[in-house]
Amino acid sequence: MPERLVLIHAVPALIGTFNQLGSELLPGVQLLHVLDEMILERVRQRGSLDEADVERLRNHVASAERVHASGVLVTCSMLSPCVDEVQPELRIPLIKIDDAMVQRAVALGARIGMVATNIDTLEPSAQLLYEHAARIGKAILVVPGFVPNAFAALRNGDGATHDRLVKAKILELAPSVDLIVLAQASMARVLDALGTDEVVVPILSSPHLALEQVRVVLAQRGAPTAC
Repeated sequence: MPERLVLIHAVPALIGTFNQLGSELLPGVQLLHVLDEMILERVRQRGSLDEADVERLRNHVASAERVHASGVLVTCSMLSPCVDEVQPELRIPLIKIDDAMVQRAVALGARIGMVATNIDTLEPSAQLLYEHAARIGKAILVVPGFVPNAFAALRNGDGATHDRLVKAKILELAPSVDLIVLAQASMARVLDALGTDEVVVPILSSPHLALEQVRVVLAQRGAPTAC
C-alpha cells in the first residue's frame, strides 16, 4: 500500500497545484484531497474562527486517519490556528501550510512584506511570523499588503486578473522590505508571472516549502520519499 498524504483545502484551484508539486517532491506518495469551501466562507462571514471550525477540521483529520494516512497538510492559512488545537489528539503529523515559510522568512530578514488577497488572513499570518521571531529572539516588522478583489477574481475563474493584481502589489511592496511572503497558498501561481529581474528581494510561497517539510516528516516516520 502506498504512503498517503491527505491535503485539506478551502480553495479548489489548489488541488491541481499540489498534484503537480506532489509528483515532483513526493514521488510514490498518494495524495488524497479534502475540499471544504464552506469552512472558508463561514470564517469570511464571521471574520474569525470559532470552535465549530476546529471541530470541522477535527472531523476531516479523523477521516484521514481512517484511510491510514501518514500525515495531513492543511493548505488554508486561515485554519492554521486550529491545527495547534487538533494536533495533540492525533497519531499522525498535522502540518500547517505556512510553518516552513514562516521559519524561512524570519531567517532571511527583519522587515518582512506580506501580501494577502483575503483580509482575514493578514492578522493570523502576521502573528505566526511574530511568534516564531519571538521564540528565536529576533525583532521583525511585518509590512502588510492587502490586494482587494484578487481573491474574488480567482474564485470566479479569472486567474489572469488575480495574477495581475497580486503582481502589482508585490512590485509596489518590494522596494521597502527585505523579502516578501505570499500569505495564501493560492497566490503561488503568481510567481510564474514574475520575471527574474522584476523583483530584487526573495519571494516566498508556501506550497513548495510545505511539501519539502512533509517530505522530511514522512522520511522521519520511515515513509519512502526518495527523489
